[in-house]
Amino acid sequence: MNKMSEFDVIISGGGLSGLLTAIGLINETPELSIAIIEPVSQPSLDAVPNDFKSSDFKSNDFKSDTAAQELNQHSNQISEQSQTVNFDDRCLALSYGSLQLLNHWQVWESLKPSAWPIKTIVTSDRGHLGKTIMRSHQYNLNAMGYVAAMKNMGRAFTTTLNELQAALQSNESNKQQVTWYKPNTIKQLSQYPDHIKVVLDDEQTLHGKLLVVAEGGMSPTRQKLNISTSTEAYQQNAIIANIKVTKNNKVNSVLASKDSGDSNTKDTQPQLDGHTAFERFTTSGPIAFLPINKDEYSVVWCVKPEDVDNIMALQESEFCQQLQNAFGQAAGIITKTSKRESYPLGLTKAQSIISDRVALVGNSAHTIHPIAGQGFNLGLRDVASLVKQIKVAVDSSVNKSQNDIGSFATLNNYQAARQHDINRIAGFTDLLVRMFGLEGRLPALTRTLGLLALQKVSSLQQWFALHFMSSKTLK
Repeated sequence: MNKMSEFDVIISGGGLSGLLTAIGLINETPELSIAIIEPVSQPSLDAVPNDFKSSDFKSNDFKSDTAAQELNQHSNQISEQSQTVNFDDRCLALSYGSLQLLNHWQVWESLKPSAWPIKTIVTSDRGHLGKTIMRSHQYNLNAMGYVAAMKNMGRAFTTTLNELQAALQSNESNKQQVTWYKPNTIKQLSQYPDHIKVVLDDEQTLHGKLLVVAEGGMSPTRQKLNISTSTEAYQQNAIIANIKVTKNNKVNSVLASKDSGDSNTKDTQPQLDGHTAFERFTTSGPIAFLPINKDEYSVVWCVKPEDVDNIMALQESEFCQQLQNAFGQAAGIITKTSKRESYPLGLTKAQSIISDRVALVGNSAHTIHPIAGQGFNLGLRDVASLVKQIKVAVDSSVNKSQNDIGSFATLNNYQAARQHDINRIAGFTDLLVRMFGLEGRLPALTRTLGLLALQKVSSLQQWFALHFMSSKTLK
């Protein structure tokens, strides 16, 4: 079959970044037609990584949906159940700035019921005195961010996309908004002055004004475009798991510490009940505990490569004890854990996030260390910036049907708008990884003084909070 179809925007990748790009475009430029190319169709029930077997957990606490349906690639709407099989129970931290965008694009209403608020953030250096505590009420916020499982985000994004498309289709003057090609991959692409040609693996041909690459860190299309990347390995592996804890007296003694400007313990105490995130630095790498329920956390444990196989092979009780030894008891006593996943860590940046008629977003453009939970938030801002530039191109056209959303000017503006933020966050996370990875008394003393300064000097703490919350201003 060799069928040719024309679209304004072609999105390669139906994951979170690809879905959000489509959602943003429908919100801001509903006149544009969109194609989404997604390689996954049939669910793989063995791919679910987090499956607690203890009867103490509800059966749906950590399991992905199992009743997925095969999707016809030409259907106007994608089944929620089918889409969520592409996502799992790994959790992502959503910053305050990201929440604002999700709310603006009508996603947050669907996601909020399954997300868990972060009201307190504790940053500390294992074995040393330095510690800083940031609480949302210090910034007049209900929460500094939220934590959500990828499967719940996939469901919410899909629900929103379907609802937006249904609303558009109810207006007969609007053409079909989104067409899915699933399961499909890009076999070949050709760039021309006025369009891009994409040939799929089943020989279908798509023409578009712009191709958005949202395929993830190992993007095959980025490779086809010969866009080079700079990569630096951190000599660390991340071990991902969900855990359950029981509280002890150590929790209150660690978290009840008041900062210099916080004199009302009574007001802050409610924030310590299941809504505290921890970033614990050790010489082998940072450990992050993100709250996902009252006594449950999503854990990112960074370890040395030579230790990862032994840790991954541990029995549940042994793993809990090893993690407890590495992290301490600040969050409580670790009693249960899910299955684990592991992957190597590094910093990768594309030398250019644009090509002729092409824009890269999310992990296709950059992957950073998970420290401070900034990766997805950074990619979300890529999407927001690209959609903004596309809207400018559409609005500035005398005849909107003849806009050139993939022009060099539009894409160059997108890259220029993103360079500072990408370099800022990549540099910030890289600095933290290197600074807290140094061994010896002098580096430890420097870190202790730095964390104490963050706790005592409000302007420094606000700078740190701004990076975490991905916001230029705090209300």
